[in-house]
Amino acid sequence: MSILFSRRRKDRGTAGLRRVRVAVLAVAVVAAGLTAGVAASAVSASAVSPASAQGSAQVQHPTEADCGRPSGPGQAVCMAMHRTDVQPAKGRLAPHVVPGGYGPAALQSAYALPSATAGADRTVAIVDAYDDPTAEADLAIYRAQYGLPVCSTANGCFRKVDQRGGTDYPVADPGWAGEISLDLDMVSAVCPNCNILLVEGDDASFDSLGTGVDQAVAMGAQYVSNSYGDQNGEAEADLDLNHYYDHPGVVVTASTGDWGYGAVYPATAPGVTAVGGTSLTQGSDGNWTEAVWNGAGSGCSRFQDKPAWQSDSGCADRTVADVSAVADPNTGVAVYNGYGNGGWSVYGGTSASAPIIASAYALAGAPQAGTNPAQYPYDSRTVGAGELTDVTSGTNGACDPAYLCTGVEGYDGPTGLGTPHGVGAFTYRAHGYITGTVKDKTTGQPIAAVKVQAGDRATTTDAKGNYDLDLPAATYQVSASAYGYDPVPVGVTVTAGSTTSQDLVLSPKPRSKVTGTVTDGSGHGWPLYAKVTSSDGESTFTDPVSGQYSLNLLQGADYTLHIASVESGYQPVDKAVTVGTSDVTEDATVTTALACTALGYQVARVGATQTFDAKKIPAGWKVTNTSLHLPGYDYQPGWVFNNPAARSNDTGGKGNFAIVDSDHDGQHNIQNTQLVSPVVNLSAAATPAIEFASDLEPAVNSTATVDVSINGGTTWTNVWRIAGSAGVPAAGTVVVPLPQAAHKARVQVRFGYTGQWSKWWAVDNVFVGNRTCTAEAGGLVAGQVTDDHGAGLNGAVVTSLTNPSRPTATVATPDDPNIGDGLYWLFSTTGRQTFTATMDGYNTQTATTTVSNDKTTQLPFSLQASG
Repeated sequence: MSILFSRRRKDRGTAGLRRVRVAVLAVAVVAAGLTAGVAASAVSASAVSPASAQGSAQVQHPTEADCGRPSGPGQAVCMAMHRTDVQPAKGRLAPHVVPGGYGPAALQSAYALPSATAGADRTVAIVDAYDDPTAEADLAIYRAQYGLPVCSTANGCFRKVDQRGGTDYPVADPGWAGEISLDLDMVSAVCPNCNILLVEGDDASFDSLGTGVDQAVAMGAQYVSNSYGDQNGEAEADLDLNHYYDHPGVVVTASTGDWGYGAVYPATAPGVTAVGGTSLTQGSDGNWTEAVWNGAGSGCSRFQDKPAWQSDSGCADRTVADVSAVADPNTGVAVYNGYGNGGWSVYGGTSASAPIIASAYALAGAPQAGTNPAQYPYDSRTVGAGELTDVTSGTNGACDPAYLCTGVEGYDGPTGLGTPHGVGAFTYRAHGYITGTVKDKTTGQPIAAVKVQAGDRATTTDAKGNYDLDLPAATYQVSASAYGYDPVPVGVTVTAGSTTSQDLVLSPKPRSKVTGTVTDGSGHGWPLYAKVTSSDGESTFTDPVSGQYSLNLLQGADYTLHIASVESGYQPVDKAVTVGTSDVTEDATVTTALACTALGYQVARVGATQTFDAKKIPAGWKVTNTSLHLPGYDYQPGWVFNNPAARSNDTGGKGNFAIVDSDHDGQHNIQNTQLVSPVVNLSAAATPAIEFASDLEPAVNSTATVDVSINGGTTWTNVWRIAGSAGVPAAGTVVVPLPQAAHKARVQVRFGYTGQWSKWWAVDNVFVGNRTCTAEAGGLVAGQVTDDHGAGLNGAVVTSLTNPSRPTATVATPDDPNIGDGLYWLFSTTGRQTFTATMDGYNTQTATTTVSNDKTTQLPFSLQASG
């Protein structure tokens, strides 16, 4: 059973209070994947295995995160995780065994790394929180196990400092000690010739960790790895932290997270190379394969701007990851952690992949001063160097578009551009520029908003048709593309440090003219002022007097023309048209909308209208309330007629009204109420409808419905429904056609409402019967009101002296290049008629014209300034 309750909160961006209904449900939590494959053995796996290549892991091993949840806002957690089915082993192992998990040789083989010959004199910094008191000793055991060069304080290879660069180390923490061991071991595995700087933050706050990054850079590190993040994702306040990770000419890597799909800070920071995670396996043939690790973070940032070198189309802002490496603990890496985990273990998490990638950068050489090294892999892809392995399978969640959480060809969120294949992708490439203008071949005029592309980099021409592209030096096929033009690619060579000028010329595709007339289709037949939009985005307006339009559309294509009257009260219509080599004529008629508000039409009703002025339920009507039988909650009174909260009648009706007032009923009332009409005989009704005045104040947990029955209440069909918060109050007249009730003798309608401490719904003037929209005798008068200089006057009032109760005001026409401002149209009786045009500051003008039935008569006015 679920218990319903409410709390009040102030919605962001609104001044009023909204109610939120929360369902408290009993749920069973299943830790999927934590026990699969373990039940077959009651004995923990060993931390060591025979000396052989590690094969593909088919089971999901139980794992545990080294760091718990953050202690509060602004706190980070590490992303190290270790397998719990591994019994730790201490010290250096016997020669005939190796630790479980991938070691240096495996990682170097998988990623084709030049670890034996590169990395000397490079310093990779690791920034973590708290102290690992055995960090140097654990590192010595790891490196000795794999025959790596000694890296110690004594020989200057290793250095540990606090976040200020001193030796006032913070308190020790076993969880973060595991993270530190993982990071140090991954640098050693990938770049054994590199120096290592460990910077320990005072705590896990982003300020302390960010200060550690600044300190690492100040001490000369050109590669800084950060294996931590915000478990809650990211926040707008992160923008104030970006300066910690903004170090041009320095590689700053950050893990994308171990919680599946979702963007995590600081991986989203603009100065960071965001590192995702894969599952890495080696087949019996020795070849390596990778898939998306389902725990790796990825996604579209909500707050960080998109860097210029990212070109994926499904995210307007920063997308993560950029690149990736192994992170799945099921295909994990060997780590020696003597303080936090008792010795050898198998680790994973994107905490592993971040230092792997930072170290790959170190193998590639020094980053270029003043550049953002996060761009280097994108430059590699732009020139088609093939220096990354594309990961094309696996997923870390559900998302739209799918590439943000699924491995696909090319860029994807979980693995970015892919994993290292050598270190070329992490090397700076010198840049140059291409600039030019895109022009129309026929007219010679520049073309704006043209997409210009070279490789995977693209830009758009400005209002003058100009473009420029910043590209790594190489030869490109540069193409310009715009709708209605044939693209013409041109080969262009970009030289480092130089600007190449290349204008581009586009040939327009042939077009044919589509013309027609838009007219009223409900009785008058007069021409209408309407907007005509084709399915390719081309649009025009009809002439307000003749109703004629013209569009030039590309030949050899099928289009849908969407035609919408500018005058309210008409239903839009779509017309299909095929354009060939000859011009096409396509006329259209539009009909009045159900509300019947179009000029020259009036509603004809046959049937009764129910008001609620008596402040009691009308004869023949009934209210039914359904109880949910929840202790402490009432289901009465539902619909009432005495206006208990003394609200005004905002339905558009007058006097009293029916209302279900969830807001007034309070927190402990649940509404599931129906207001049911008596049976209505519609045997003679050909076009039945229900019409009612409504004031629905929306709430996130309310639902308002109208149902109809044609068999005296035996069965019901829903014909109108508004659920949740519509954003603005739904007040005014509602008309709903009831075609199923035509010529039926036992028709009923009912108004349903569900909610709990929601808002309210007031109803008045309920009509059920035959409803038609009929044409009045008369014609339209249309024209412009201008000043004596010909400028349109908006807001001038045009009035018929014969019918002064139906004036109209002139309007602006900003979207129609063919008609100036000051446009008006009004309905008039036929014959010789006199009209006036008035506006403050101008002399009134009077004009007379002959109005014909079902025609549009043009009548302009020119007003002289008064005074």
